[in-house]
Amino acid sequence: MNISTNRVEAFSDCVISIVMTIMVFDIKISESLKHMTDKRELKELLVLVPQLVAYLFSFTVLGIMWLNHHHLFHMIQRADEKFIWLNLHLLFWLTLIPFPTVLLGEAPTLVYSAAIYGIVLFMASFAFLLLRGYAIKYDLMYVNDEKTLNSTINKLNKHAIKKNYIGMGAYLLSIPASFLSIYAAYACFTIAPILFFIPDGIDDEKLAEKVIESNK
Repeated sequence: MNISTNRVEAFSDCVISIVMTIMVFDIKISESLKHMTDKRELKELLVLVPQLVAYLFSFTVLGIMWLNHHHLFHMIQRADEKFIWLNLHLLFWLTLIPFPTVLLGEAPTLVYSAAIYGIVLFMASFAFLLLRGYAIKYDLMYVNDEKTLNSTINKLNKHAIKKNYIGMGAYLLSIPASFLSIYAAYACFTIAPILFFIPDGIDDEKLAEKVIESNK
């Protein structure tokens, strides 16, 4: 099966954008808030804070996943059937993120809310590692006769995989941590997003442009 990488990326973009959008519909306004008085307004609005924080964090996580997916696909030269299934595997776990997000928003101090959130994020991160690993193993992103360019791509992949492993470790740790301290689990959740904003010294967009130019 030969499917254009542009088509696979476009489909993935649609799925991720839908997931990011539908999460906001899970922010529920209570009946008491609908009939509130001026004196109780602030108190009732504060009830929504956990839901808004959970939504904001999950939106950020999905945004980071989308950016990483975007950068990866700009370097993918071709896609085979197994790669497409691995991409669908990643999308499956990303579409599950709204579920634990609702749990955290409704019950932010509940142990199982944090544990389930950690499981879903771990599996999404693991699915991304499988996708990148397959692309590297079967040379889906390297350019023929471009040693310097391929060396840079290899360096970028090493940085990405290192961050991926650290993020997976943090998410995995958050699962047992949630049974000891809910706040320790929350701290684990923030590690992967923080790593994303640490520069690697490689411009992903410029590298992608060079890959595209080399294929012309």
